[in-house]
Amino acid sequence: MKRLLFLLLTGLLTVLFVVAMWRDTNREWTRHQGKFIGTLAKDERAGVTGGIKQIIVPDLKRVDRCTTCHVAIDKPQLALGEEPFKAHPGKFLQWHPPEKFGCTVCHGGQGLATEATSAHGDVAHWEQPLLRGPLVQASCSQCHGNLEPIAAHVPLLLKGRDLFKAKGCYGCHTVKNFGQTISQDLTEVGSKSYQLLEADFEMMHPPHDRIHWFMSKLKNPRSLNPGVRPERLPPGEEEVFPSAMPNFGLGEEENQALTIYLLSLTGADFPASYVTPAKPEPTPSSASVVEHGKAVFQKVGCAACHGPDGLGGRRNWNSGLGEEVPSLIFVKAYYGNDVDRLKNLIRNGRQPVPRASNRRPNPPLYMPAWKDRVTDEELDALVAYLFSLAERLPTPAAASAGPARPGIDEGRAGGPQATPTNNAGSNPK
Repeated sequence: MKRLLFLLLTGLLTVLFVVAMWRDTNREWTRHQGKFIGTLAKDERAGVTGGIKQIIVPDLKRVDRCTTCHVAIDKPQLALGEEPFKAHPGKFLQWHPPEKFGCTVCHGGQGLATEATSAHGDVAHWEQPLLRGPLVQASCSQCHGNLEPIAAHVPLLLKGRDLFKAKGCYGCHTVKNFGQTISQDLTEVGSKSYQLLEADFEMMHPPHDRIHWFMSKLKNPRSLNPGVRPERLPPGEEEVFPSAMPNFGLGEEENQALTIYLLSLTGADFPASYVTPAKPEPTPSSASVVEHGKAVFQKVGCAACHGPDGLGGRRNWNSGLGEEVPSLIFVKAYYGNDVDRLKNLIRNGRQPVPRASNRRPNPPLYMPAWKDRVTDEELDALVAYLFSLAERLPTPAAASAGPARPGIDEGRAGGPQATPTNNAGSNPK
């Protein structure tokens, strides 16, 4: 009986060994290599060997096995017209030698994996998925602090950076010690842990990764943070307002550009030999004090709350100013005889703003303090620009003619504003 049991176990182990050997010789990467080598002429096979290939980059703490499948990535003369047998486009491998940079530092993915799904990072609990197509531009700023010399290769990254400024994102967010603290610091948002995104992932359609989180957030911020009304909460729980981030109505390319820029904001800390330092931004020259003030308005992100050109219309739940951030076209009317009070308001801010109802939470948006971020010269120019907005008001003659009063949506979109009587009782921030 013991002998029979021994023979059965020996046979079972032999079968398991044969199955393991078969599986090991029939892996995805072995099939790719076999298919590629089968396309080569006999004289072309001289420099091509099989087996797992890996690039070790000690300076960047990377071990990448991507070339195990992408066997022709640095062999354009042998490349085929299908993946994974294409050669790397352009001269990027000349500028970024694989032995110095590897693959995943630019392209993302999981360098040690040898199965496509895992290697591309399309698996649970891996937080650096493959940056497909133009998304790879996000990696360039890890080394290239100065993007201007490579502008032709990173058009969407530059467009996203410009959009971030133009939409006034610095008015609520900080990036590398510049901006405000109304909302989250975005300095390293491109490497934000998935554990901190779980609640938002529950509101999203798959895939649940950082790339699609950015895209969903930018397309419709309130889809991920819709808020919770008191009637849906247990007794005594405080109402949760929807996201205060406005819907900017971004087009598909704008959404992608901003996603690329936000993905570029990581905590990467490469050796100095890899990094080109950023150059200080040039001080813009202005033809007048008002033009200088407009540049300051755009630089510090006032448009995020006060709207393009200060026309207002951003929603601010439970604000005593009609649940909206006020237009700035009335600033001169309120502060024209007391400029110092206006300057103090800008320097020191106002937090919280008056509430419409004391039974509801404080409004999510408030006037932050700018005293540490705006110089006296910039403040003077900003005040001059704010006063110049009064020129947008209709003249008394035009008002007496009875012009049609524009609606709220028109004002929010940056169209003509309502007459002064609309906000006569509202004091701008």
